[in-house]
Amino acid sequence: MKRLAFVFVLAACGSPPAVNGVRAGQAVVVVTSNVGDAQVWVDGRYIGTVGMVHAGLAIDPGHHRIELRHDDYFSRYAELAVTRAERTKLDLEMKPVLP
Repeated sequence: MKRLAFVFVLAACGSPPAVNGVRAGQAVVVVTSNVGDAQVWVDGRYIGTVGMVHAGLAIDPGHHRIELRHDDYFSRYAELAVTRAERTKLDLEMKPVLP
């Protein structure tokens, strides 16, 4: 009876905890750029700077728009489709805005 109660408690807890911020089945996208303090936006939501997310972004499988923004550079974006547990690298070079 104790074993059955323990299984029920584990099932009630939901999905397993994230490992290093990545939940089971999520894709990881490593974003690199020549502008380390460019802002990273995923699907219109601010995530952090390129330097802050150097280990990669954990995102759900599907289509996503990843955009880099900086006041002194032209914005860059990429649209990509990622699959479950995929790991990929995205390098976006930014060009400076002319004075």
